[in-house]
Amino acid sequence: MKTAFLVATAFVAAISPSNAQNFVDILPGTNNVPITRVNYTIDGSAVSQASEASGVSVNRNAPVFLRSVIVNDGGVSKTLDSFNSLGAVVANLNLTSSTGGVGVFKNGSFTTTSNLAAFRTSLAGITQNTDLLNYNYYDSVSNMPSGTVADYDLLFQKGLESTDFVLVSERFGNTFFTISPLNQSGAVIAGANILRFGGPTTLGAYQSYDWNSGYASSTYNTDQAFAFSVAKVGKFFEGTPVAPQSVFGFRIDNNGEADVKFFGLSDNSFIDNPTNPNPAIPEPSAALLSALGALALLRRKR
Repeated sequence: MKTAFLVATAFVAAISPSNAQNFVDILPGTNNVPITRVNYTIDGSAVSQASEASGVSVNRNAPVFLRSVIVNDGGVSKTLDSFNSLGAVVANLNLTSSTGGVGVFKNGSFTTTSNLAAFRTSLAGITQNTDLLNYNYYDSVSNMPSGTVADYDLLFQKGLESTDFVLVSERFGNTFFTISPLNQSGAVIAGANILRFGGPTTLGAYQSYDWNSGYASSTYNTDQAFAFSVAKVGKFFEGTPVAPQSVFGFRIDNNGEADVKFFGLSDNSFIDNPTNPNPAIPEPSAALLSALGALALLRRKR
């Protein structure tokens, strides 16, 4: 979503976090976990970013891999370098082959909803790598679900615990969308909060998210870099009567037409997190689990 617009005050009041819908807005300085440094791997080399960019610094379609994010978690510096990339599927897909303007961008190529099977696979795939140039875009959309119907669900092989984190990348950092937490059955956890990244309105460039990466595509929306915000998974349960529990996925409602990528991340490996018993979610290979287990052991020793 590129064009800024204002939302009537009455509408903003109707969806404020204090009402029965339990919206919690994730904005810079509001309910987010501040980012203090971002580390990337680019063309095989480590790149460290000690301060956010201003506008677009680099245009490219080759991968920009997020390696780690350092955050200030209530005064404690944490290096989040473990990603929940052990398997995911898309469910409850309410976009159709006639939906226009929605797709997956990956390093210069596009997968649109015109082929729903390929789109579904590509959409799950954006959660399984850390490449900023692989994300879900919404541009000049048409034939979308009604405002009360979510776009799709993401279900993960490994659950997120309340001490884990969610990082969202949004192109241009100016608009909003919501995620609701799902249990292991794929149902929304009743009574939990809905996290609204970017707040209730569309703002100016990079104002709705905490950190501007400065990286943008070299061929598609070249003037719009990817921006990040981080929130703690525990925000789903904060201030509610719902006991903190494992979150096995997100229900995505993207009425703000955000261009997004999702990361579940932590300062500890996800290997020992609860496993989703849903047989539809592909399990990671034994080789991958072995490699991740060795890496987790190395981190513990460090």
